[in-house]
Amino acid sequence: MKPLKNIIIFTILIQIFLIKIPQAKLLSFQSEYDISLGKTDAPRLPNRTYVDKASGYLLIDWINNCEKSWITTQRMMTRFVNSHGVGTVSEINYSLNELINEDKMEFVLEIKEDAEIVDRHYGTAEKNEKVIVKFLQKDEILEFSKDVIFPHSFLEEIIRNFDSEKKMIVRNVYEGTIPDKVFNISVFLTEEVVSMDKKILPKGVENKFRKIRMAYYQDKLQTPVFEQTVHLNNQGIASFFKYDYPDYSLELNLKKLNLTPLDCKR
Repeated sequence: MKPLKNIIIFTILIQIFLIKIPQAKLLSFQSEYDISLGKTDAPRLPNRTYVDKASGYLLIDWINNCEKSWITTQRMMTRFVNSHGVGTVSEINYSLNELINEDKMEFVLEIKEDAEIVDRHYGTAEKNEKVIVKFLQKDEILEFSKDVIFPHSFLEEIIRNFDSEKKMIVRNVYEGTIPDKVFNISVFLTEEVVSMDKKILPKGVENKFRKIRMAYYQDKLQTPVFEQTVHLNNQGIASFFKYDYPDYSLELNLKKLNLTPLDCKR
């Protein structure tokens, strides 16, 4: 289930922004989402295997490291049952440490299928004249053009344009969950604002979530790898994700949220 990597991708992107925007305050928090199979109108073709059931959870810890960096750890576990009745379990563990100045980030990615490790990466990405990516476990060095940005500045631009006249943003973004790839992401900004059950939200969390739509492209292909809908407030918290793949959709709904401010006076 390779597309599942992309769920982590956008949850990372969602959280890394707003530091330079004085009217908004990015919160440190722990959140939990329930994963379920979404509705899709795509027709099923004969002799192909489809996803019939999906369930699981996504856990996110997101901490402002005393204005030095943003640290996130994420764990996603998803159970699938396909149209032949065969079940699989996918688990993704991801951690990211991105400097406030957006010049460098470190990331770790581990992917398991049915409790077996199938992929593991330890990497750094630094931005200067080019974006240079290095990996701990191999000698390969990747270079991307200087127009490639990291998640913080990308999402900062999205939030900055929530109330502007701009309706679409297109950027090349490297975030490390697909280690050798850059995503070309088209963001479609809407005017729609939604709310959720306020009992889930701690005091001080804004119950106004802007609906945005995103399309992720790779390798200059004309068809997106996947598309996504997210409900996002200006404090960096998402109440809902929907991932639309060619054959199925996944929905993630916010279940629990705890604020975890860091004491930086010690």
